[in-house]
Amino acid sequence: MRTWVVNKWEDARSRLWFLPGLIVLFEAALAEVLVWIDSTYGDTTGAAGSWLFSGSADAARTLLSAIAGSLLTVVSIAFSLTMIALQQASSQFSPRILRGFTSSLTNQLVIGAYTGTFVYSLLVLRTVRSGEQGPVFVPGLAVTTGVLLALTCMGLLVFFIHQVSLALQVSVVISRLRDDLLAQLEGDHPSEVGQRAAAPDDHPDRAAALRREVAERPHTLVRARRGGFVRGFDADRLLSTGEHADADDPLLVHVRAGVGSFVARGSVIAAVAPPPEPGVVEDVRCSVLLADERTPPHDPLFVVQQLVDVGLRALSPSTNDPTTAEHVLLHLGDALGTLADRDLEPPVRTTRDGRLLLLLERPDWAGHVDAAFSQLRRAGASHVSVTLRLLEVLAFLGERVPAGRVEPLLAQVQQVLEVVEDQPWTVEDRRQVHERAAELARELAAGR
Repeated sequence: MRTWVVNKWEDARSRLWFLPGLIVLFEAALAEVLVWIDSTYGDTTGAAGSWLFSGSADAARTLLSAIAGSLLTVVSIAFSLTMIALQQASSQFSPRILRGFTSSLTNQLVIGAYTGTFVYSLLVLRTVRSGEQGPVFVPGLAVTTGVLLALTCMGLLVFFIHQVSLALQVSVVISRLRDDLLAQLEGDHPSEVGQRAAAPDDHPDRAAALRREVAERPHTLVRARRGGFVRGFDADRLLSTGEHADADDPLLVHVRAGVGSFVARGSVIAAVAPPPEPGVVEDVRCSVLLADERTPPHDPLFVVQQLVDVGLRALSPSTNDPTTAEHVLLHLGDALGTLADRDLEPPVRTTRDGRLLLLLERPDWAGHVDAAFSQLRRAGASHVSVTLRLLEVLAFLGERVPAGRVEPLLAQVQQVLEVVEDQPWTVEDRRQVHERAAELARELAAGR
């Protein structure tokens, strides 16, 4: 249930209307409260009256009308700048990074401040009365607050333009994605589901053993009723399936659909052994949360793909910007370096009473390396600088990984060596890349 709530919250927060909607409601309530204070306590005199609005009803109407009219114009400008930024980001970097722009608190705050102040001005304007319409009423406190909000909006406009200009700089986009990736790598999703399952000494690879055991025993396949990307798991509901099992014969649940993978309608998302009751099958099916798009929470490979997309777009013939691809490789190496010597949370989980053994499919170290470097290696094969930068990043990671994690890095280097002779490089460039790759391959092989 908690994962479902978090996903819904993430979806709402990433919408461009979320924070602006809250700000509009707040400023509408603020207008009503301040008008009530003005009407209840009357004109303010003395020290407070020296800074509150003290003009006539016509002056108040003119001022509030000017604020509302000008802010409506500026709101259209802010929306136009936002749309231009989204279009530029989609075409220049990747359409998959647009969520970061729409969920930006800066964009939402500025748009919300303008629309909220516009609504505030209209609500206060309708309460101003001159002598012809009854008792004269000029809400001095509310009008003064409206002026302060308008001045704040003017400052936010300059700040907004500055932020939009920064958001379109490729270095800022890459750094933001790198920070997102680091945040996702810091949290291990399986750690939120049950607890570690102790592996017997005769089964050092418990995950592989459980896959074979579920496949060999009588089991029930759980199929999806709709298509979509796996966003996460309802841990409480998934773990509750163990309540129906015997402690001497635990229920084995292999969730084949990993976070970020696409599930087609009717495809297998899990296997349960031994065959359980229909209610257990429904609980397993509903515990796999599906959505129409991938999102960063619990899905670090999606952030990796966003970074890779930026590098691939830079290496396209229409852009031809290998320097950006090099920067992407450096940031990917920086992020994966934090994972190089860390113990990954095992995908095999269990309940406290041991009635449920749960196997979650998740990327291992080799999966992270392949997702980060394989596409960029192939796309940048014709660029000497990109290939050398890739070797530099692999050498950096090779210095940090333990012996058991060298193989994926060595595979990347060997694939570089296989295509060196086929590249349209000069003899000197080919020799330089070959020597560096061969040297790195020897170093990594020695460290296995």
